[in-house]
Amino acid sequence: MKSIFVTCFVLLIAGQMFSQSIDINYYSTDAGRNLTAAFSKKFNKNEVGVGLGYNINRIIQPDDQNNIYHKRLFATKPYHHLNLNLFYHRYVFTQLKHIKPFVFYDFQLKYSTTRSSMYLGYKLDTTINASTFDGQILYAKKVTNYGPFWWMENMIGVGFTVDITDKWYLKQKAGLGINFIYGETPNIVMNGGKLDHEYGLLLNIGVGFRFGS
Repeated sequence: MKSIFVTCFVLLIAGQMFSQSIDINYYSTDAGRNLTAAFSKKFNKNEVGVGLGYNINRIIQPDDQNNIYHKRLFATKPYHHLNLNLFYHRYVFTQLKHIKPFVFYDFQLKYSTTRSSMYLGYKLDTTINASTFDGQILYAKKVTNYGPFWWMENMIGVGFTVDITDKWYLKQKAGLGINFIYGETPNIVMNGGKLDHEYGLLLNIGVGFRFGS
């Protein structure tokens, strides 16, 4: 019992030796959009953090390119909305007082289905100007859910924080990377039936609060 109290005391003291932050973030990634709350610790020029967020369903798709994954994450069960976020920031140009630039690595893990709206050709119409026109393809709209899949988004990029007060700040970052999608479904053919990938972008804006030393 004594060792437990000693361990807790040491962790408490260690936590007060470094700057800590809590922030709320809006993310746009290859998979879709999410709101994520994150806790982070800063060690000199390095900052590590962990977050838990909510994946936002979107009925209206951003494109009509018959994509399977890009911006198609669509939760059909409550736990599909969960987003786990791990990140690392390396601060640069630290002589700046109120603007703090950094380079980053950002990892997001999700488990969810997709929703895809596609237009598929199903019939050849020869009734329109049949004497001069060979035919016209008629299309039907199909809405389908695929998955669920594991989504593992790995992004690198640059960002910065801007002080509002000595405690409150705004954060923004942008990057690119690769999104691994793992799973299988009888409705589509994937690489080997299990693993696929896409290249994507990350955009993030957030507001945070610093505490600790």
